[in-house]
Amino acid sequence: MTIYFPIDESSLIAGWVESFIWGVYSVLFGLSIRQIVLNGYSRFNKVSTAAIIILYCLATVHASLVLARLIQGFIVYRDTIGPVAYFSGVGYKINLAKEAIYITAIILGDSVVVWRLYVVWSKNIWVAMLPILLILGTAITGYACIAQWELPTVNYTDSVFWATAMYSISLCTNVVVTITTAARIWYMIYQTERILGVVESRYFRVIMLILESGFILAAAKVIELTLFELTGDDETYGGNKAVWIVLESMPQLMGILPTLIVLAVNTGFTRKDGIYTVHPIEPIVFAQTNHSRRHGEADATLDNVSIGSLVELEDMGDALTKKVRGLSGVGIRVDGLVP
Repeated sequence: MTIYFPIDESSLIAGWVESFIWGVYSVLFGLSIRQIVLNGYSRFNKVSTAAIIILYCLATVHASLVLARLIQGFIVYRDTIGPVAYFSGVGYKINLAKEAIYITAIILGDSVVVWRLYVVWSKNIWVAMLPILLILGTAITGYACIAQWELPTVNYTDSVFWATAMYSISLCTNVVVTITTAARIWYMIYQTERILGVVESRYFRVIMLILESGFILAAAKVIELTLFELTGDDETYGGNKAVWIVLESMPQLMGILPTLIVLAVNTGFTRKDGIYTVHPIEPIVFAQTNHSRRHGEADATLDNVSIGSLVELEDMGDALTKKVRGLSGVGIRVDGLVP
């Protein structure tokens, strides 16, 4: 059975939903900036802070354009073009500007999760190479979709093709990055527990926040792509246009999730920004004890080891396991789990 959800109703509900999410986003963004100021400018992470500021600006402009379109569709052009025809007109300048901001927000949001992957993998550029190429694919297909509407003759089928490619590539980026990041973090936790015997609980809180935000975003993109495919491949006023509710909310979601992570870190949910790579801040000291040793074997203790965020445990794991028999006085520090 075909679901009839006209575009004028969908656009109105989308505006309400986006306005509500933007209000929540604004509160979280304000709290994040306040906490950054309180913590001191010299201590905040420039990459993550710049990202959430730009994302918030894009989300705010996007929400403003959505509300402006509602005013034009239901008031300014109500008796001339009509709401249904107006909201179906993708080629209007205000709509193209809104879609350009949407695509830019998607690209920047995907870049944030790819940066996080890059950091988690000890800044290994080869691991991040595929996601970077996927982001480039998202940019090309997204802006090509908008460019279709600037041509003298618009081919709606081509526009749908480019849009479908953009949604699919962006979804693939988030799924690949989330799974790869989760696998890396799980491996580091496993190695840390195996070698050091304990991982403090505060790590799990922020790690789960990062992973859950990735899964939420991936789920939203699945819904977005599914609803877009349900709209059909022809330019009609009727049918199921529920996709607009998700589309208009995506710039808010792309910004609100990394903002939550920054807020959690800066409010003490864990400590400040750093790298997931584990490296001893002070040298490992192996001390001979007073106890007798069979075959001259020394007892090893690891004193005052600080972990900057989960050393390449793969590189040092086997060596530590063989040499270190007892671990004492181990202090673990996570300097932060945001990009």
